[in-house]
Amino acid sequence: MIYRITTLILLTFAILFFALHWANLVDSVSSEFIQPNLSKHIKREAIASLALDNNKYNPIFENQYYKVEDERNTEIKQKKIEVGKLNNESKSEFNGIKNPLVLDKTKMIFEEPSLKDTWKKNSVQIGEATNSPKIAIVIDDAGVDKKRTAAVIQLQPPITIAFLTYASELKKQVRSAKKAGHEIIVHMAMEPESENIDPGPNVLLIKSGSKEILDQLRWGLNRFNGYVGINNHMGSRFTSDPNGMGIVMRELKRRGLLFLDSRTSRNTVGASMALAYDVPYTQRDFFLDNDNSLGAINRQLGKIESFAKKNGYAVAIGHPKDATLKALSQWLKTLKERGFSQVPISQLVKAQYNSFPPN
Repeated sequence: MIYRITTLILLTFAILFFALHWANLVDSVSSEFIQPNLSKHIKREAIASLALDNNKYNPIFENQYYKVEDERNTEIKQKKIEVGKLNNESKSEFNGIKNPLVLDKTKMIFEEPSLKDTWKKNSVQIGEATNSPKIAIVIDDAGVDKKRTAAVIQLQPPITIAFLTYASELKKQVRSAKKAGHEIIVHMAMEPESENIDPGPNVLLIKSGSKEILDQLRWGLNRFNGYVGINNHMGSRFTSDPNGMGIVMRELKRRGLLFLDSRTSRNTVGASMALAYDVPYTQRDFFLDNDNSLGAINRQLGKIESFAKKNGYAVAIGHPKDATLKALSQWLKTLKERGFSQVPISQLVKAQYNSFPPN
């Protein structure tokens, strides 16, 4: 009898103790496990939404993100000259949008680096960094014309060579380029604004469904190996579409690749989508050979040097044209003597992307 009474009393105390501490236990579990994940999810959705609102936010990298002052204060506050990305036409513009508001870094989400950072593994290493202005030369449309591609490979390395996905004998050509010390990216065909321009087969189209876009993208990415990322071939319409670019960025993030925006449209959402999906990113500053004459290309090279001196870096895209190859072959030989560093595209991204670890 006494045993039963004692047991009943102990059980009653246990129930009362559990009831009194239940609220604290729930709060503790929620605080430690539920709320952080919920908060992280909400913040991720918020930053994706903010990044897509180009009227409010314009991402420019400083390490990972770079603050831009209101147009009323056009002085750009830079730490070191090797970080940041600005439109080459105006310091008060980015992606064609004037008067960008100040980025609030407290609203940024910095996630852990991907476990599969392929761009780091495949990047060309150039030794110790210097304080000299850095210039990255990218040659698009490689692979289809094998003779011209071979001439590109003969240029002083490191050139960043963008191979079209529909070229033949890609693996052989890529091996040759990598052996010569060049860096490789995939030149992904994307829908242009004009329907009269043919971007080639297996192009990414806005009107395609999500699955078809992803299938085409993966087909191109699986054509060869050893690249650090992609840039867009044409794509003035596709790069302006958040839905299509979101599909691209998710896949790049999954594979650990970078994105070089060729900026074929002032309406590109490449920067904002890269920010939303935490994809390493940079953009073109100059096209070398819109005017295909030797004199015009040499003048562009002079502008590139001036821009690099002022901003610390420059990204220039050219094509495997006779005049371009002739101008570059001479210009690259004396680039170091004139105080510039020739770098692959990954080295500029490395300076801008905070999560790049030591090799």
